[in-house]
Amino acid sequence: MTAPTPAGVNTKPVNHRLGDEWLMAYAAGALSEGQSLIVASHLSYLNDAPTRISLAEAAGGALLERLEADRMAPDALARTLALLDSEEAGAPAVPVPQHAAEAGDPLPAPLRDWLGCSVDDLKWTWLGPGMKKVNLWHGGQNDQRLWMLRAAPGIDIPMHGHSGTELVLVLKGSLTDPHGTFHTGDIEECTSDVVHALRTGEGEECICLALTEGPTRFKGLIARMLQPFIGL
Repeated sequence: MTAPTPAGVNTKPVNHRLGDEWLMAYAAGALSEGQSLIVASHLSYLNDAPTRISLAEAAGGALLERLEADRMAPDALARTLALLDSEEAGAPAVPVPQHAAEAGDPLPAPLRDWLGCSVDDLKWTWLGPGMKKVNLWHGGQNDQRLWMLRAAPGIDIPMHGHSGTELVLVLKGSLTDPHGTFHTGDIEECTSDVVHALRTGEGEECICLALTEGPTRFKGLIARMLQPFIGL
């Protein structure tokens, strides 16, 4: 899959962003279809996305050029990533065209274009009290799964861990866990050593796009009993 082109302008600040290593892999076309889609969707909320991608491409090229000279010294990657914030690797920002959001549809342009439908046209299935989900894609390495969560306001998501990396992008509403509160456009990255519970914000429903690796590791007995039926 060709990586979707980020599009859109977000008027609200995005406080939780993906790390530079994700941008480098995205710019290099090294991500799976699911990874590429969630990264492109996240970038569509960032007003400086073209600049960040240009810097990632420059840093990636610089890394390749230095591999032979440095013989991949322990600090080679760190020094190359530092170029992302240096004037040496800088590139002028390219204006990002604002996509016309459909009324009542929170899907970012890359996701909406990939799905070819609105959020209400998806076939949502029951996940738990006040929660629905829809599976979108399954593949890549490490049993990757791209899916969406739709939850009512003030819903507690049970304590759980992860078999691998988990990325959660908020498309509408908010989510709170011990690492902070995540609003529209924010993305949280969790590794296999993270165990947490989440709660959706009050006032409006929460819709998220998630990419997980392997099955979710629920801690509660009821959640574990239901897991074979919910497909997570």
